[in-house]
Formats: sequence, structure tokens, C-alpha cells
Amino acid sequence: MPLNLARRGVCLALAWTLVAAAGHAQGAAPAAPATAPAPPPPSPVSGIRSKISAGDLLSAESILEVHRAKYGEDGPWLVGLSWLARGAQLLGEPLKTKRYISETRARCAERMARGAELAKDHDLEIALGAAIEVEAQSLQREAGAAQAARFVRGELDKVKGPVALRSRLNKRINMLTLAGSPAPELEIEDHPGERPPTLAGLRGQPVLLFLFAEGCGDCRAQAATLARSVSRYADRGLRVVALTRHYEETAQRDAETARVDSVWKTVYKDLGPVPVVISTASMERYGGSSTPTFVFVDREGVVRWYTPTRLDEVELDRALEGLCGEPGKGK
Repeated sequence: MPLNLARRGVCLALAWTLVAAAGHAQGAAPAAPATAPAPPPPSPVSGIRSKISAGDLLSAESILEVHRAKYGEDGPWLVGLSWLARGAQLLGEPLKTKRYISETRARCAERMARGAELAKDHDLEIALGAAIEVEAQSLQREAGAAQAARFVRGELDKVKGPVALRSRLNKRINMLTLAGSPAPELEIEDHPGERPPTLAGLRGQPVLLFLFAEGCGDCRAQAATLARSVSRYADRGLRVVALTRHYEETAQRDAETARVDSVWKTVYKDLGPVPVVISTASMERYGGSSTPTFVFVDREGVVRWYTPTRLDEVELDRALEGLCGEPGKGK
């Protein structure tokens, strides 16, 4: 290479070095390549549920085993373990049911001993609630509803929060004991529009309590069927009261109340004027964890049926027919 070209290359290299140094001196850092955060591990729950629905517990167990080998005993693994307890019970395998209940409870206890909090660890909350519910169902089969309800009440006494878990346990207690008992009075904490009536104030009329959440897809899907059935029993004195709770922090609750009002007037407009009660205490007491939930209360204020599930029009009509009695009553 000719000498002058070599010298020119050295000068250019030196010039670029000086420019870079000047940039650093002025505080300009070299751009680092952007890296996207790693996606969370996939949950095994969907696959486990599909296999359980197909009656294939062995494949469900294999899915959870593969997840643990790849990702360890993380939160989704713990929820999957609780689903194996449900699956074993549904498929009539009592020994596996007890084993998976025990394993789920043990892993939950270990997490809490290491400092995990139910209010902050959603997977922990779901898994513990499922294990308690499955154990209650097993007790119901072995020793009856009363014994199962005592067990869940004992567990409820230990749980100070979160509201969703306490609601879930109350739901199980209600499924075991609420039918045939006086309907708990509503604690009206907030409401859109006029103040709703109390259940005591509605005594003498059949009442349908409809527990919903503003963003609940299943609740919204129930709206048309519910409106058609309710319209057929309006002349028998049927009253409908909607019940929900606040899910936002205190500072956002006025806006949330307005949003609940807007959703009700839009999605459920065919039901006509219906009082809406907003109450965390009553949602917890009535077990509003699986929405929609229906509570059928007779003219004497006694619960005739409690069901935390969607209902088709035939089932709604059947329940309302029994609740409202002969045409003309309650006018």
C-alpha cells in the first residue's frame, strides 16, 4: 500500500476515535440494542382442563409434569395441581383426589411460609380456594352437607382476605346450606340512581337477586334470556334486584359507579327499571365469585334456590314458576 494512503487511513481512524470520545465526554451514551421482555411461561391449565373434560386424567397429569420439568413449580403449575384435584374428583378417583388436595394445600402453605400473600399472589389464591372447595365436596359425599359446611366455615375463619377468596368460600357454604334459610339482608354501600329497597321492604313479593360484575362476559350473555323470563312473571309480583361490588380502589369508585350504571342501562335495558345495589359485604356474603349468580327468594323472605352459574330460559322459567306461584298472586 502506498505510504500516503496508509497515513490517510490512520488519520481517518483517529478522527472517528476523537469524535466518539467527544460524544462520550458530552454525555452521549452509545445506543444499546433494545431487548423485549421475555414472555411469561404458558399456563398448563387450558390443556389440563381439556383432558379432564375428555375424561383423560393421565394425560392431564402428564401435561403438568412436562410444565414442571420446563418451568419448575411456578404459579401456573400450582393452579394446574389444584385442577388435577378437581379432575380426579370429577372422574371418580378418590385416592388421587385426596393426594392432589393434600399436595396443593402443602405447596400453598410452603409459599405462605416463605412470605407469599394471598392478596398479592393470584395463583396462590386460586389454588388454595380450589383445594378447599374440592375437599368440601369430598366431605359432602362422605359425611353430608352439614359436615362439609362446618369445614368450609372453619377455613373461612382463617382467611381475612382477599374478598374474592372469601366470596368463593361463602359460595360453597351457600351451595350447601342457603336454600331453606332466610335470605341475608342486603348491606347497601353504594348505588346508582335512587336508593334500592331492602329485602325486608320487599317481603310479600317473590324476589330474584342477580349477582353480576360490570365486565363479566357470562353476565352480559345472560341479559336477553333473563329479560324474557322475567317479563313473563312481572304480573305475579316478581321483583328483580341486581347486586355487584366495587372492584377499583377507593379513589376510582365514583367513576366505577357511573360505569356500572351505564353498563346496566345499556346491556340490561330490556329488564326495565331494576335497582342496583353495590356492596362488597353483600357480594361476599352471597358468594359472588362465580358470576352470574342467582338467588331465588320467596314471599316470606326464604331462599328457595341458590345457583352460581348461567341458566338457560327453561331453567329460569322453571325456577320462577315455583317461586311466583299462581298467576295473580302478589298484585
